[in-house]
Amino acid sequence: MTVKDLNGGKLISLSKPFDTRGKYLNLFYFLNFFAAGTFFMRLIIVDSQPWGIIVLILVAVSVFYVAAYRFLNKALESEKILVDKNDLRLIRTGLLKSKEKSYEVSGISKFRHLGKPQLSKHPLAGESFDYLGFQTEQAVINEMHGDNRISFSYMGKTVSFGENIASWEFEELERLLYETTGKDLRRDDDVENAVIS
Repeated sequence: MTVKDLNGGKLISLSKPFDTRGKYLNLFYFLNFFAAGTFFMRLIIVDSQPWGIIVLILVAVSVFYVAAYRFLNKALESEKILVDKNDLRLIRTGLLKSKEKSYEVSGISKFRHLGKPQLSKHPLAGESFDYLGFQTEQAVINEMHGDNRISFSYMGKTVSFGENIASWEFEELERLLYETTGKDLRRDDDVENAVIS
């Protein structure tokens, strides 16, 4: 996580391209799908095939290239937060496009860290040793797709973002947001309204 000061706010980078093992795995998938698409494209150029087979190969090539693009986009994805006194903007940048969503700080509540769920034992794993690798595979899946995200409530909806955000990085982010906005984003309006009533 890196922080830059901007006029009246801060730009916080949560992730950058190739910063996790999952993004390197997506790069590996990109290379495989791109190579497969190129191989099938070579079949069209070199071999003279009937039109039906050429159309089928073109469909396969387009599927491989679309999958390759999606994996490369995932590997190059980055997330940033731009925050000032009134607004919090989430910026997700990929290979060809960027998405930005803006939220008013006054509407944000229940700012929290979603930790990784506890790893449960795979039902097919052995008792003493994982001979077939089921438990290892379960651990890898949990590592790649576990939570470790940030979440908050905004106008009745839950917004989650970030990947592989450690708890100490979340605490640092929470402190930076409090310094910048002057508001405690962890507050729970439902609890406060119940106590006041």
